Order: sequence, then C-alpha cells, then structure tokens
Amino acid sequence: MSDQLPIPELSGRPGRPARVAAVALDTPVPHLDQEFDYSIPEELVGVAPGVRVTVPLAGRLVGGWVTEVRTSTTHPGRLSPIRRLVSPVPVLTPEVLQLCRDVARANAGTLPDVLRLAVPARQARIETAADLTPRPVAPIPAPVSGWEEYTGGPALLRHLREGSSPRAVWTALPGVAGGLPAWIAELRTAVAATLASGRRALVVVPTTREVDQVHGELATVAPAVRYHGDLTPAARYRAFLAILAGHVDIVVGTRSAAFAPVPDLGLVALWDPDDDNLREQHAPYPTALGVVSHRRSCALLVGSYSRSVITQQLIVDGWAQPLGAARAVVRERAPRVEAPDTGDLRGEALRLPSAAFQLVRQALESGPVLIHVPLAGYLRSIRCANCQGQVRCRHCGGPLALGHAGAVSCGWCGRHQVVTCPACGSGRLSAFSVGSERTSEEIARAFPGVRVVLSTARTGITASVDSRPALVIATPGSEPVPEGGYAAALILDAAVATARTALDTGSVALDRWLTALALVRGAAAGGRAMILGNPDPAVAQACVRWDPAGFAQRELDERGELHFPPVWRLAKLDGATAALTAVARELAGTPHLELLGPVDGHLIARVPRAAGRDLLGRLRAIQVERSARKEEVVRVHVDPSDL
Repeated sequence: MSDQLPIPELSGRPGRPARVAAVALDTPVPHLDQEFDYSIPEELVGVAPGVRVTVPLAGRLVGGWVTEVRTSTTHPGRLSPIRRLVSPVPVLTPEVLQLCRDVARANAGTLPDVLRLAVPARQARIETAADLTPRPVAPIPAPVSGWEEYTGGPALLRHLREGSSPRAVWTALPGVAGGLPAWIAELRTAVAATLASGRRALVVVPTTREVDQVHGELATVAPAVRYHGDLTPAARYRAFLAILAGHVDIVVGTRSAAFAPVPDLGLVALWDPDDDNLREQHAPYPTALGVVSHRRSCALLVGSYSRSVITQQLIVDGWAQPLGAARAVVRERAPRVEAPDTGDLRGEALRLPSAAFQLVRQALESGPVLIHVPLAGYLRSIRCANCQGQVRCRHCGGPLALGHAGAVSCGWCGRHQVVTCPACGSGRLSAFSVGSERTSEEIARAFPGVRVVLSTARTGITASVDSRPALVIATPGSEPVPEGGYAAALILDAAVATARTALDTGSVALDRWLTALALVRGAAAGGRAMILGNPDPAVAQACVRWDPAGFAQRELDERGELHFPPVWRLAKLDGATAALTAVARELAGTPHLELLGPVDGHLIARVPRAAGRDLLGRLRAIQVERSARKEEVVRVHVDPSDL
C-alpha cells in the first residue's frame, strides 16, 4: 500500500479538472516561507504564473505571487480559493523567481524578503495605460574592433557576438574619453557586441549620476531605459513594464536593477562592486555582485579600476577570468603616483607640505587639479584641544562637528551645543579630520586668484570641469569629469579613509583612490598624483604601482589565514543574548563550525567555504523552527563587511 497521500478530486465543470495555484505569500514570517496551494475559482480569469493575487490565511487576507498553475495537489484537505486577482500582468518571470530563490538561499533569508526587493509596487494607472505587447530584440551591426589594449579583450567581444556567455573580472584602464570616464566607452563596445547576437544587456552601477552617464552613452546604440530607486513610483513601474515587455534592449540602473526582468538577457555588466551603494540595507542584505552572480545563461562582466577581494576569489576558483591590460599599457595610461612618508617630507607636519604645494603650482600651469578629501562638511571628529580626549553629543552621544561660525552641532540629532571635555573640563576644541568645505577655504588661501570648485553630495555635485586651471575639491564619488583629464591630484587625509574597522577598509580605500586618480592624465602626458596624510602603506603602494590585483590577492591570502570571508563563509547573528545562546546550541555539531560569542548581542558563526551551504541551510531551518514555535527570530547577515 502506498504511503503517499491521495490526490483529492477538485471541483470543476464535468470533464475538466479544476486548476490549482501554488502561491508564495508576501509575509515576513519565516515559517510561512513556502508555497501554498489554492484553488482557482472558475470565474477568476487570468490567474497564471507570475501574477499577483490575494489569498486567505488564518482568517485574514494576504498578498502573494502565483508561482505555478497545475491540475492537482498533494494537500489532503479542501483547498481555499484565491480571493482576488490583483493584476493579470505576470510581473514575476520564471527567471527572476529562480534568481530570488537563489539569492534568498545564499543569504539565509526568505523568498518574500527578496521578492520585495525585486518587484516594485504596482501602479494601477500606469499598468492600465501600458502597452505590454512583447517585442523581439532588434539586432545591430557588430563592432568591428575594440578592447585591443586588454589581454583577452577581443576574445571577449567575439564570444559576445557569437552568443556565448563568458564571465570576466575587468580591471579597467584609467583615462577620460569624450567628457566621460573611458570605461563607459569601452562598456558601450561590449554592449553593442551583445546586441549584435540578438540578446539584450543589463548594466548595474552604484549611483544615479553614473546611471545618467552610462545611459546617455548607451542610448545611442539601442533603446535604453533608466531603472533605479530614485525614480518616482510611477516612473519606476513604467520602466519596469517596458523592461518586462522587451520594449528596451538596454537597462541601466542601480542595485535594484540587478533583479530586472530583462527578456533574452545576454550580458550583465556590474561596475565597481566595492561601492557601498551596491550593498542592500534591507534583509537579507544581498549585494549587487551576489545577485548578478546568480544570473543564469548570460555573460557577466564585473568591472572597476580596482579589484574586490570577492572577485579575486571568483578568479582563483576559475569561475571567472581576469581581463586587464599589460603592465606597459597601465604605466602609460596611469598617472605617476607618489606616497611620501614623514621622512620624505623632512618632518613637515603641514596638511599640504611644500612638495605637494609645488606639485599643485606646477600642474595649474597646464590644467585643473583634483584635491580629494574623504569627508564632506567643515571640521569633523571634534576632540579636546587640551587632552585630546573624545567629546560627543551630550544628548544622544553622536559625533560632533564644528561649523563655519564656530558653532558645534551633532551629526546625529543636529542639536547645537556648548561643549566641555568630560575628562579635563576644557572648552577648547580641535578637529581630528577636516571636511571638504574647510579644505576649500584653506586651498583658496594657499592659491589666491585660482578658481576653486567644490563638489560634494552635501553642497552639490559638479558634473564636469573644463581644461582651464582650477582647484577642484571633491569627496569620493563626487569627482567632476575633467575635459582632457586632471593635470594632477592630491589625496588628502589618507589615514581617515583607512581608519574604519571593517574587513574591506583597505579594498574600499584603494577603490576610491584609484577611481579619483583614474581621472588624472597618464604619466606619458605628465599626469602626477600624491597621497598624503599617513596612508596605510599597503594601500598606498598598490596605488603607486597601480596593482589592484596584487593587493586583492594579498588580502585574500590574509583573510584565509584569519578565517574571514570570502575564503570562509561567515554569518553574523544579532539578537537577545538568550536567543543567540539557544541558536548556538542548535548549531552545535555542525561540521567545521567555529562560534564566536555571543557578546553584546552578536554571535559569529563561520565555516570553510566548502561547508558554507550546509551552514546557511542549517541557519535557515533554525529560523523556521523558532518562528513556528513563536520564539524570537534572530537577524542573520551573511558575510558582512563590518563585524
């Protein structure tokens, strides 16, 4: 006798079996992260995989997505019917559904949490007016040349033209072309090669500024659309529907675009994976790189001036191939970078020593000079001038900053206050780090009569500067693109950029510095740069040699010795001590597991990469069990950069 449950008969018209819908519920409860069967009423027309529906659950109505429609069920009881078809538009494609499942599994999260990141909120008016007739890709002529400066570059273009799906980690050459960073023109060639094969392309970049730059260039190749979270809900949903129907062949967006439902997708290009903007701030905290690496049946091109430790691991694993230029080409295209130590500066304690002053003065004779500072604002990280003790906001404990008029305000609550040192009682204050606005004042006094341009997210980002002499003060990500390149650049307060305690501090600093220095003219054209302010020697030397690959490999080796990601898989668990202690007991016995804590509401669980899937599966099962027992569910963050 079979031990399988009998498949119940379903009501329906004679001779025609009733239909059953598998529905993924839109609920944050972990133990409900599964697909439930519901019957489809005969009068409910349009229920199909991918549509939104409303279904009953425990006496209330919840939303959900239909994942499958069939004619049978293994549920032994009577099925509840779907109450409402929210929309007949299948907004969740099978490819995106599988992608969301993979991302949830890789981050020990739930499918509904990922689906909320992937599918934008419905806008009924936009949907009603939209033309959803599918359109095929319009192939374009293939580019006849390109990427000759990169080892393996022509082969990459050939594979894209022929419809293959290579995976490459691209270390882009520095430079400016046509008023834009040179990498954008090179990306245009790769996208054109993909479209020539009858496939579409998706490009993910960190900021909307880069979206506009890339979209402007790629829109000359084929129909393109911007897709990012800063759009209005209506504009974002309109773009989503255009992507879904295949009305555009190129999609350019920020991190949420990594889930875009692009039909006939041939290439996903991700620029600058180390940028913080490409890390999701909502559970289960996926990164854009983590999402696009789960895309199936398409080529993947991950590019930056630097190289992240994670992409280096992908190369070591053989999962992706490195794509870079020969050393001779790099030396010609990159500026000549110096990182003087205190001995080289003959003991000068000035923020702008004489060697840097001389470099700027000479460079101004031939063009603009970039002054790169790590922080916006005026005076930051206030300390006691008497004892050097730290002073913080007396209301909320936040960091204090000194404004133009000498007023002290909190960076968290914004309150102005009179501050005295809690250690010695002194009211004299000094700044540990200097912001962009104070820097612009200092630079203007040091070089009277020279045009000064301030570009920060706080004061407004300047898109570009002409080739006339100017001093351009900019924070990371706000650097204006110079016409013909900067004549020189200074990286100031380098120690501030490497003072964080996060695992990726060095990688992020290197990425930011190389991104800024890539806008400086090459050494062959006289471009020079200097890194000042006690830089971390390893990061500074990677800039001097322009060797991000070597730096990434050294970082990877060190992380392996210390049992850190990506060589090991690590889960940071946050919650009450009692809950974390209980989870630790349930994890006991997991092969190769190392547990650290719980301490101060945190528990670290880590295993070698080969055992990572087992750990994440076990964590997911524990969360489901605790949720079903109505016990506190802890927060899980997989491979965080900040522990």
